[in-house]
Amino acid sequence: MAILDIDLAESGTQTISSDNADDTNTVNITALGSQELIVDGVQATVGSIGSVQAGASPIFTATNGGSLTVDQGLLNVNGLNNFTFNVEDTSDISLEQGDVALLDGVLNTYDVNFAGAEDGTFSYDKGTVGLASTINFNVTGMEAGDQFDLTGGGTLNGGSNWSVDNYSNGVLTLSNGNGLTNTQVNANIEMTQAQYDDFVANQDQYLSGGNFTYNCFAAGTLIATPEGDVAVEDLTIGDLVMTANGDQVPVKWIGRQTVSRLTAVRQPPVRIRQGALGGGKPQQDLVLTGGHGMIIDGLVINAAALVNGDTIDYVPQDELQGTMTYFHVETDSHEAILANGAEAETYIDYIDRQAFDNYAEYIALYGIETRIIEMPRHRISSRRLLPLALRERLGIQDMTPATRTA
Repeated sequence: MAILDIDLAESGTQTISSDNADDTNTVNITALGSQELIVDGVQATVGSIGSVQAGASPIFTATNGGSLTVDQGLLNVNGLNNFTFNVEDTSDISLEQGDVALLDGVLNTYDVNFAGAEDGTFSYDKGTVGLASTINFNVTGMEAGDQFDLTGGGTLNGGSNWSVDNYSNGVLTLSNGNGLTNTQVNANIEMTQAQYDDFVANQDQYLSGGNFTYNCFAAGTLIATPEGDVAVEDLTIGDLVMTANGDQVPVKWIGRQTVSRLTAVRQPPVRIRQGALGGGKPQQDLVLTGGHGMIIDGLVINAAALVNGDTIDYVPQDELQGTMTYFHVETDSHEAILANGAEAETYIDYIDRQAFDNYAEYIALYGIETRIIEMPRHRISSRRLLPLALRERLGIQDMTPATRTA
């Protein structure tokens, strides 16, 4: 573990990555101004913050699977004008209340921005001691799969302890706590009227079971079995499916999730055209969610990272139906199976089983959820991490800033 001393005074950008840091790092900020600190693909914990410039508006960004942890007590100082957290792709940022003695009188409003097609997480840990204070988070850019977790008090995508305050001017406000005997947390989430209408009609999907997270095959996908290809929706528990190396493994469970068109518009499925991966694979167009891993050149690559705007692209909105049903094949271990002739992963614990419509069936069969260890292959969730040779072979280019959050 590396210990890094970083001066964030004035403005500008500084990056912590594998080029200049270890996999896990403690960051001591000697001075805090309005610079952006980027944690790129590594883990970092802010251990201390020295002086804070008057009117400082710092930005902390986690990208490319980076992970950043900050103790809110370190921010319990005068002088901060604004504070922004950016969560990109599969990255996560955690703000911990810790031992902070009082929140009132100092900065108690933070901006949280999500970006990227993959699933990001922002967590706020209220701590074990209730404080008579209020903290606000203004949240933008959330899409299906993104999570705002309130440790000890509920989660945006799974906590029944959130209460719905109102929807006004394109912002849904959720609250937890009362601000009198414990900390009140307000999450002000930007969404369109259509998205809010979907929320009203499906609150249980938003606020319970993690239904904003889905990584599955679309109905009609053909899965290879010893008897030939079978549509994924026709598979049943106990059926044998073929792995990419020719083994036969039984299906343990088929997770099924139906999403509304509005949800699909926010997190559109990816379509891999016939032959787009080379060697005639897939054998016909393959539609799956952006977080579902394809196995290419020995790597597990999330479908969204493969988008090239041509042979691999998001399904256009005008082709999305009123509802869409996705399926995920679970086997006893994490496997590479054949979907429309292309290698794709089976279920892995990046998605909460409670997100599926038939979760109760799983519990009835197995009593408790079991954990599946990921196969020993490197996973790539961002196109920026793709090997150059693969990018060139598939015609994958970096997205422009204007299309970055598509």
